[in-house]
Amino acid sequence: PDFDFKSVLSDVMQKSSVGHWKGATRKLKKLTKNYSTADRPVPREAYVAVLEACAANRLNGARASEPARRILEDMSTFGYEIPADLANVCVSSSLGDGPGGTHDSCGGIDTALAMVAAVESSPGGSSMLTDASYGRLVSALAKDGAVEEAVLISRSMVVEKSFTPPLSTFADVAKGAAKSDDHTEDVLEVLALAKASGYELDNIAAVEAGREVLASGVIAAEKMDNLALGLRLLTAAAKAEGCAPDSGDDLVATSSSFAQRACTLIHRRAIFKACNDDNWKLAVKLLELMPKRGLTPATSVWRNVLSTCCKN
Repeated sequence: PDFDFKSVLSDVMQKSSVGHWKGATRKLKKLTKNYSTADRPVPREAYVAVLEACAANRLNGARASEPARRILEDMSTFGYEIPADLANVCVSSSLGDGPGGTHDSCGGIDTALAMVAAVESSPGGSSMLTDASYGRLVSALAKDGAVEEAVLISRSMVVEKSFTPPLSTFADVAKGAAKSDDHTEDVLEVLALAKASGYELDNIAAVEAGREVLASGVIAAEKMDNLALGLRLLTAAAKAEGCAPDSGDDLVATSSSFAQRACTLIHRRAIFKACNDDNWKLAVKLLELMPKRGLTPATSVWRNVLSTCCKN
């Protein structure tokens, strides 16, 4: 009575052993649909063997993403433990740089999210995925414009799982949030999460990813008209060591046209506010900082500072 089951199972294992992932997945589907019963389930070893064949060569260029997702979901449904290394390879390799996180129109964010859900619901799955796998998913979400979801997963990484994501992950989320007028305040949460992870704002300008985080913070501060925050972030950048021969605030202010525009507007508004308050010392100090940060004061800025000094 078990002849057909064992015969197809043998085909599954044989095709998996030589890396024929398409044939192996077809045979596994046939085995599950036609010959598997509650008393005679597909063994865990068969799922693992086919999953290994699918996961080879970065999910075979992401073409095996969907079969791998189905296998992970089936293993989770039947209560089979999923190998941690295979789970992380599947999630990471299903994400690319194309639209929706796809790679050559294969895989993508939706597939990766389904894999994560399957892995986390499997036995021991809550601690199986690494910070690199979650970080790759967060970056893909942020680049695709799904800022809210990216922030939620980032918070889960830091608060619930006690991970320390790389600065590049925070930079991707911060850039995605800074681009959108609807998620400007999310940049502040990203800065808070970075601090909670152990990064110091006074030091992160020494690396490119840290400067991107600070630049996004300055852009968000300008959009919210929070002059104190924008100036505080630039002051923190200036304190970073290892930026010689330039200074950190100069590198942050000139990191992109958007950052340069935001920095210029923040200094301009702060100078005008100081002039209105007859605080000539602050106005002069801010004006002196602008050329040091690669910013060009407008004629009106010079004129306002000069008038304030003359009046005082």
